[in-house]
Amino acid sequence: MPWQSETDVFEIFPWNRNFETGLEDIDEQHRVLVSILNRLAWHFASGSSVLDGLHLLDELLAYASYHFRYEEGVWEKTLGGTEMARNHHDSHQMFFARIQMLRQSKAPQEDVLAELFDYLTRWLAFHILESDRRMALTIKAMKAGKPLEEARERVDSELNGSVSVLVTALLEIYGKLSASTIQLMREKMARHKAEDELQRLQSERLNRALEDQASDHQKQVEFLAYADPLTGLWNRNGITRFIRELLDRGDLKNDSAALVSMDLDNFQEINARFGEETADRMLGLLARRWLDALPPDAALARIGGDEFALLLPDASQVEIRLRALQLTARQPFDLGGGSALVSFTAGIVVFPDNELGHVDEDADILLRQADQTLFRAKQELKGNWLFLDVGEKKADRSRQRLLSDIRKGLEYGQFRLLYQPKVSLRTGEVKGVEALIRWQHPDIGFLSPDGFLPAIEHHPLMVEIGEWVLFEALTQMSMWDSRGIHMNISVNVAAIQLQAPGFAERLRDILGRFPDLDPARLDLEILESATLGELDKVVSIIDDCRRLGVTFSLDDFGTGYSSLSYLKQLPVHALKIDREFVSGVNDTEENYSILRGIIGLSRVFGRELIAEGVETIEQGEILLSLGCEFAQGYAISPPLAREKLADWLAGWKPFPQWAESLTLSQ
Repeated sequence: MPWQSETDVFEIFPWNRNFETGLEDIDEQHRVLVSILNRLAWHFASGSSVLDGLHLLDELLAYASYHFRYEEGVWEKTLGGTEMARNHHDSHQMFFARIQMLRQSKAPQEDVLAELFDYLTRWLAFHILESDRRMALTIKAMKAGKPLEEARERVDSELNGSVSVLVTALLEIYGKLSASTIQLMREKMARHKAEDELQRLQSERLNRALEDQASDHQKQVEFLAYADPLTGLWNRNGITRFIRELLDRGDLKNDSAALVSMDLDNFQEINARFGEETADRMLGLLARRWLDALPPDAALARIGGDEFALLLPDASQVEIRLRALQLTARQPFDLGGGSALVSFTAGIVVFPDNELGHVDEDADILLRQADQTLFRAKQELKGNWLFLDVGEKKADRSRQRLLSDIRKGLEYGQFRLLYQPKVSLRTGEVKGVEALIRWQHPDIGFLSPDGFLPAIEHHPLMVEIGEWVLFEALTQMSMWDSRGIHMNISVNVAAIQLQAPGFAERLRDILGRFPDLDPARLDLEILESATLGELDKVVSIIDDCRRLGVTFSLDDFGTGYSSLSYLKQLPVHALKIDREFVSGVNDTEENYSILRGIIGLSRVFGRELIAEGVETIEQGEILLSLGCEFAQGYAISPPLAREKLADWLAGWKPFPQWAESLTLSQ
């Protein structure tokens, strides 16, 4: 962990408001004692010299002597030579006697330091919480007019019970902090011994020592790969490793473990108020507090910014542990220029779920589920936590299974392209074909795009699918060319693919693999929704692609919500009327009027027009009468397998009614 400064980073004894006696000068002196104790702990734990640490211990004793004299002077003004005041004085003297005994001890240094810190933390907590507070409250009662005995009885009644509980709780906390410091000191001693041993090995067996050093370095590098340098917690790699180790256990019962994703609610405010360096220091302090509040088998990680992940092998304890973390976070952090409190929101996933099917749970999936649940919690219960419910888990598992199957489908060549002709209704000229993806699923059978594409609409896997379609379509175009069938092809491009970094460069690379094909024969169909909110970016991408020679069409025209001026800026050469406006055109006058309006609207843009979904002769006649000549649909041809296109071309003729239809002037 990168130490920021002695007093700011290492808090063996974090200040707490419960320490305040109500006497400002006494409280300020207590803060100084606490500060010196923290500096002393830092020196011994961070590898500084023992001599420097002993100087700090002398400073602590000197300031304690000054504080005790000042404090006793305050008590004497009101309590005089009472038994209470004498007992308090005796406790001060015993403090010095105990420290002196420890300094003269002949025991091993690490044992002496361990006992010293344990005594200092416990004595200071008890002295301030119980003894000094009792004295201060007694004086306050006497100044209010109560005689000594009545004041003592009142204070005893007020503090009896509550303070003992508080003292016990805080002593437990500081006992853990002291133990942590002692452990650091012992590690330092062990490191010194190891360094001495290494030096001996270097002088005796240099080569072996170098090999050992290389091995140690490798272990250090591996550790850094799993640790967060700011807080000393595990990072995302570290928590992922713990999750996988837990999942690998053969005895893990259903819903026995929990993974929690946590996000601080007010970290940005702290960052803005105190600055980035201080905010980072606060994260380090928070991490240590949380570690002290967690059981040994828990794993806590900082996975980025102010986001944390917590793995608890015992899911039944998750809410108890989160309440403990909540309480510790809400204790003030003294950040120099002021204090800050922290709150957090959490999303919880309980696992394993052995009832949800055949897909094994994975650490990355669990982390993503916890993150998604956290996002919901931030919207619905900020400052609290939510569990991922069974329905959501099933839906997510189903989607993960589908994603896994799609990846396998790509790997094992299960996807196919069918080709639907686009023709002139009047002349029968074949303008080209649209490539339409299908999935030959090994278990379910032949799937249309509606059965799998919506699941990956916003997933990077859509980019892989899209690139496969582009490559497959161009491969087929080249094969048809070799057979004398010269056919233009249009390919659908999803929004995530179009806006993915480097789309134009990837397209250029794919086109480069087919140097004999004219790029102008490839048309890319995009949805209007792909441009919403990103118009300038999309126009720039389209322009880059058009410079490669390809053309663009706007698919499903009429279903979007953009303004005419918005659509007019799109550099597309054709508009495709959505099938829903064609299918019902001969049912009602209203449908007919809508289609006529859409066709009229298309003329405003001066673009070529193609109608989708023509299924009857009558629909084709109406389109021709309204001025739309080009179309595709089942009345012309269903999507065809690649090997059937030649036979369809040989037998294709437009319906006589279409050839005889007159186009009405608009």
